[in-house]
Amino acid sequence: MNLMTIAGALGASPLPWVVLAGVFVGASISRLSRRSRPGRDPGSERSRRWIGVCLLLSLAVILGLAAVFLPGPTRIADIRLAWAAGIAAVVSFLAFRFRKALGIPVLVIAVAFAVTLGLFLQSVRSFTGETQIATVRVISTAASSMRLELVPRGGDTTLLSMKGDYFAPIVKVVILDDLLVFLGGRTWYRFEGMTSFDTNLRQQDSDYRFARAPGIAESVWAFFEANETRIPGVKTAQIEMTMKRARDLASFDIRVQNDGGVEIVPRSG
Repeated sequence: MNLMTIAGALGASPLPWVVLAGVFVGASISRLSRRSRPGRDPGSERSRRWIGVCLLLSLAVILGLAAVFLPGPTRIADIRLAWAAGIAAVVSFLAFRFRKALGIPVLVIAVAFAVTLGLFLQSVRSFTGETQIATVRVISTAASSMRLELVPRGGDTTLLSMKGDYFAPIVKVVILDDLLVFLGGRTWYRFEGMTSFDTNLRQQDSDYRFARAPGIAESVWAFFEANETRIPGVKTAQIEMTMKRARDLASFDIRVQNDGGVEIVPRSG
């Protein structure tokens, strides 16, 4: 699990942030509830206590803001997040307030919970992640023909005139084993170009091929295709073509899934 993957998981979910915010809230309440120690200046100790409480609450507020703005404000409207923050605050309060009796057991539980949560977020992100490789905008459609605007990832815009009613990207993929996907691996791809089909799903003769296809080199893909059963960590190497019906002025994203397969989804925004 690399740092970029962990950062991506933290940015995708508000749960880790609200749990950490709850931990700091519980710690601040624990500090506030402590009695003054005998033999110490009550005024000075009270001042230090309030400084510590304000610092802990400030950190909780910062983490709460991160939970709102990093994953997006719409993700925070979930009552289960409030429960998670409340439970974290209670556990944190007990751990800091009664350190001798509960501190070590609670610390062990908290560490185990954090590791489990991290693995869960990593698995969800790994097997639901995807890589956008291009966008397609349908400029116009006519009787069994269409005009498309194709923008590959990191490439220049190309205008296509194609026969048929359905367009389909031609993508060669090297799909990795589940363990590598879980550890942060992504499907390797080579975006060859576009083809099209009529309403009877017959392929037309107006294919478009990139002069320099985005993704891995042809020789690399051919090597994996020829040796897929002998290369550890490779599940398969294959060609993916997913069809989408062209609609006037519609825009689509073409995405390669982490665990293999190609999707064409309506473009948001």
